[in-house]
Amino acid sequence: MRKISYIIWTGVAVFLQACSSDSNEDIPVVGNGVNVEIETDILTRADVTTSFTNGNEMNVWAKTYNKVDAPNLIDNIKGTYSGSKWETTPKIALSEGERTFIYAYAPYTSQITDLTQIPVDISAQQDVLYSGNAVPVSYTSYKAKLTMKHALSLFTLNISNQGYEGAGQLQSISLYGDKVYTAGTLHIENGKITGTNQEPVTVAVNQTVTSQGWNNDLPRMWAIPFSTKVETAFLKAQIDGKEYQSRLPEVEMKSGYQYIFHLVLTSNGLEFIPDQTQTISLNQESDQLEVPEGHGVLRFVHNTESFELPTFSGGNVFGIVTWGDGTTESYRAGGNHMYGTPEEKEVLIESWNSTGFELKSLTGITTIDISQY
Repeated sequence: MRKISYIIWTGVAVFLQACSSDSNEDIPVVGNGVNVEIETDILTRADVTTSFTNGNEMNVWAKTYNKVDAPNLIDNIKGTYSGSKWETTPKIALSEGERTFIYAYAPYTSQITDLTQIPVDISAQQDVLYSGNAVPVSYTSYKAKLTMKHALSLFTLNISNQGYEGAGQLQSISLYGDKVYTAGTLHIENGKITGTNQEPVTVAVNQTVTSQGWNNDLPRMWAIPFSTKVETAFLKAQIDGKEYQSRLPEVEMKSGYQYIFHLVLTSNGLEFIPDQTQTISLNQESDQLEVPEGHGVLRFVHNTESFELPTFSGGNVFGIVTWGDGTTESYRAGGNHMYGTPEEKEVLIESWNSTGFELKSLTGITTIDISQY
């Protein structure tokens, strides 16, 4: 039973492993040297880049010694996948006794001059892969196997229809916030991206929201890693031609991880379920949304210039607040809204997981409707 109180109280790692030949007869001799051979393997199962296909290209660097800013042994190397192996242009030829250190980056980007500041732009919504630390190859150990690391975070959504009366057609999603970047520069060794641009990036979606959410083919977008533990970030979603905004729960989004956020859609708005965010190392192929319980709607009518929200009891309480002046936002205990004028306003609070509520003050409140709570 709910308690109602009016008491006033204060990887994919680019791992480069040199493989020695079993005998000198296997060495692909070209003149007095050998050509370095590159093999790639991507181990993740998620709906991301899991293998290279015919015609894929990547940047390859052959350094004269094991340091990211070392001089190039050969300039402007492009790797092209033929469907079974990588071909580099120009070829990386090594003489007997010679070594080189390989870095790689995909997709291929022209005019990269600094491996500590590789341009990244998520507007293309491509899986960005990088090699990490360089691994040496030589005349006798000329085969280099690359297993690429994911540099971005994969933002994924699953939405449950909770009494929403429209068609529920999800048309697009985007992210924004003080520390949400859409372009930056990547360091080839550690994959860290330093943000440089915050121009909005919107991803088109064509999904219909149902009461049970989706089991697979979840809406998603690639994002430069960010955190909401200090700064706030928001989701913008267009549903049936209307734009909805919802604040992300506290999360530390890291490179190489997929984050599945669960939300509810009602006639009042779109809201994250804070205790159902899943973090996966880009391995999960499907998802099952657990529909939240303890749903209720409170209605307050008041004539004050500001209104302080009640405090809900219960675990992992979350909700949507409609302030009555066209403003909608996520519920926060102790949240206060300024109106500036004393006209009569109606506040609706749609909540989940609450077992009761308490108000600090009844001043100015003319109606409290608990019929749907």
